[in-house]
Order: sequence, then structure tokens, then C-alpha cells
Amino acid sequence: MKDARSKHDPWILGHRGAPKAAVENTIAAFRAALAEGADGAEFDVRLARCGTLVVGHDSDLSRFTGRATRVRASSAWALSREELGGGEGVPSLDATLAVLEGTVVNVEVKADDGDPEALGLAVADAARRWRGKHRRFIVSSFEPRVLVALRAAAPEVDRGLLIDPDPAEKRRALSALTAVAPKAIHPHWSEGAEAIGRWRASGYEVHVWTVNDPALAVALANAGATSLITNHPGALRAALQ
Repeated sequence: MKDARSKHDPWILGHRGAPKAAVENTIAAFRAALAEGADGAEFDVRLARCGTLVVGHDSDLSRFTGRATRVRASSAWALSREELGGGEGVPSLDATLAVLEGTVVNVEVKADDGDPEALGLAVADAARRWRGKHRRFIVSSFEPRVLVALRAAAPEVDRGLLIDPDPAEKRRALSALTAVAPKAIHPHWSEGAEAIGRWRASGYEVHVWTVNDPALAVALANAGATSLITNHPGALRAALQ
């Protein structure tokens, strides 16, 4: 893995790990992403009932277990014992960050089933404990209120504002730029190279999701993308070598 970031050398981050090699957002998926040559990972966090941050995209486990077990209504211990596939359960944020120590981590906070301020405070606590152990530690969210709370609690933690391609959601996010004061913008790949160039010229890092086409990855790298978040870290590593 490389430390210097150049215009043609973005970080490659496994989107929920390497979800084609192992169940997404599991320890196995994060290890697989690193094995494929990723510089780190992007993954989702939520609050469990006990107040522990756990890793998972969905508000319930139905996509994996066939049962609509709500993350917010379950303890972290119970979630860790769920069978998601391949013997993997729902990992805690701490367990995930331990596996990814020394790498680039992009922690996306999901706020569709929790209080944004409480999430911001919980992530601030984790970031204080862990960010010095990673090459880069950035917290991102589609929900500006999470990032505003994070800014108030731990202004030293880098924040990334996720931009939904839906026009209404995009306007909502951009209206919060001043309040969030992000270090980075996280646009969808469909925004294109020109938009990435504009954001970079404005002084922001740009972490693009979810880039799975190698030719597109090269174009976005040449436009100045800071990182490319992908389901196929090995393929993008080969394309950008």
C-alpha cells in the first residue's frame, strides 16, 4: 500500500469490504479486500440496542437471515451470533477497526433508524480512540445532522458529506455544507470526472462511490479522485497499476 496520493493514484477502498468474495460488512470481507490489494475499506455503522456501534448497511438482517431482526432492537452480542453466511456474524465497529488497523477507513454512519445526534456522539468517541491507528480515518454520512454533531463533539475528526444523485437529496446535502464543514465530498460515480475536478479545485477531497468499471476508474483517477470505493478492489488495483 502507498502513502502518497497523486492525481493518478487514488486510494482503492473496498465497498463493505470485498462483497464478491465474502458476505458484505463482515470481518471476512474486510480481510478479502486487503488481500485483493485495497488500501482500506468503506463500511456502514449503526447503533445496537446496547449503545455499541456495529457494522451493517441495512436496518434489519432480513437480506442475510430471512428474519427481520432489527439492529437497533438487538444487542451487539446477539448480532455477533447471527449467521450471515460463511460463519460470519455482525461485527462491532471496534472489531472491524482492529482488523483494518494501519489502513484507510471510511466509516459511513447510517441514521435511518437512530437519533442523528446520538450517532454523531458515539462515532466521535470511537474516532478519538482509533483514528491515530489508521493511515486515514474519515467519517461520512448522507445525514448532515450526524456530521454536525460529530463536528461539535470532535472537530479534529475529518468529515465526508455523502451526495445522493437524487436532485432533491443533493440539494439538501449541499445546503448543509457550511454547517458540516466537510474535509471531503463523497459523490456517486455518475457525477462524472468534470464534477470531481470542480470539487478538487474547491479544495475538497473526493471519495467516489461505487466504482466497479475499470475504465471509469481510470477516468475518475485522472480527474483527481482521492479514493475510489468499489465492490471489486482487485480489478481496480490491476486497472490503475
